[in-house]
Amino acid sequence: MLKNFIRMISLAASIIIVLSAPLTAEDTGKLLTGKCRQNLKILNDGTDKFLAENNLGLPFWGNLATIKNSLIDDKYFTGTIEPPTKDCQYFLVSNSRDDYQWYCNLHGVMEGEKTISFRYHEYRITAKTTSRYENIDKYSDHIKELLRWTEYQPTPMEKLKYHYNMNPLTTTLMGIVGIFLLIIVWRNLFY
Repeated sequence: MLKNFIRMISLAASIIIVLSAPLTAEDTGKLLTGKCRQNLKILNDGTDKFLAENNLGLPFWGNLATIKNSLIDDKYFTGTIEPPTKDCQYFLVSNSRDDYQWYCNLHGVMEGEKTISFRYHEYRITAKTTSRYENIDKYSDHIKELLRWTEYQPTPMEKLKYHYNMNPLTTTLMGIVGIFLLIIVWRNLFY
């Protein structure tokens, strides 16, 4: 009697878990990339406005804090720039006043001819690079850092989170099947 009751409860719990799991999920890596691309757009548009009002050149390279403190005032940047990850940092790279882009050291540039996909913890990230600025040492270092992420091996928990983010229903079903297999093995070993 007690065994049947436990079986009914576990079956009911399994059905509730499966029905409560979302069928689809948003690709959180795409969401992070989209937020970062929005920040890059704000930075590029602000630099366009600054150059339209000022007859100054741009440095070959500079990080966001330095550029904002020494050259481009906050008034040119409409919107808040909040990095979506702790590794998103923004830098300006330029060959001239007319040839520049802001880049993120995780997501790359807005306009690039090469696309790189890689795993960043539990997310799939897409970055863009361009060869136009490879003559600038800091940008070449940036590309090497991006390529380092292509060799990143996620932890088992990051893999689980990634699979759940991509397909929550299947991940939930696999978890339930795994739990039932553990129960069967446990029962056969100890009874």
